[in-house]
Amino acid sequence: SNYDKTTFLDQSVDRNIKINKKEEIDFLKIIEKDSKSKYFLSSKGFWFKIIDTSKKKNKPKSGDEVEFIYNILDLKGNDIYIDDNLKPIRYVVDKEEIIPALRYGVKELNLKESGIFLMPSFLCYGYQGDGEKIFPNQPLIVFINLISLK
Repeated sequence: SNYDKTTFLDQSVDRNIKINKKEEIDFLKIIEKDSKSKYFLSSKGFWFKIIDTSKKKNKPKSGDEVEFIYNILDLKGNDIYIDDNLKPIRYVVDKEEIIPALRYGVKELNLKESGIFLMPSFLCYGYQGDGEKIFPNQPLIVFINLISLK
């Protein structure tokens, strides 16, 4: 019935709000601990800080071909894929399928910059997880280093 569907959606929305709230609190704790760093809040709903800043203002735009190295950590800073030698990823900005965390993160970096991104679960693997090491609704810390931009 329609009632059931509405109830389900309401519960789903409530659950998402709770998850988002909890993740936000966790992120703010991380930011507070790392008080020497300056974090920015993206309009997409994640916090980030730039490390290894570049003097050149050269951020990827839609259609650019980039190459980046990334790493995924849990909120305690443990490397989730420690055994996997993560090779640089080639990616055409906004034109290929990658998780939103990487798609949005890379656009915040100038060439040769690295960033630490506090990514809510809905921008990562969401309520499904990745089927391997990332749980459903798991927020992540994503490190991205933008190594080339064409």
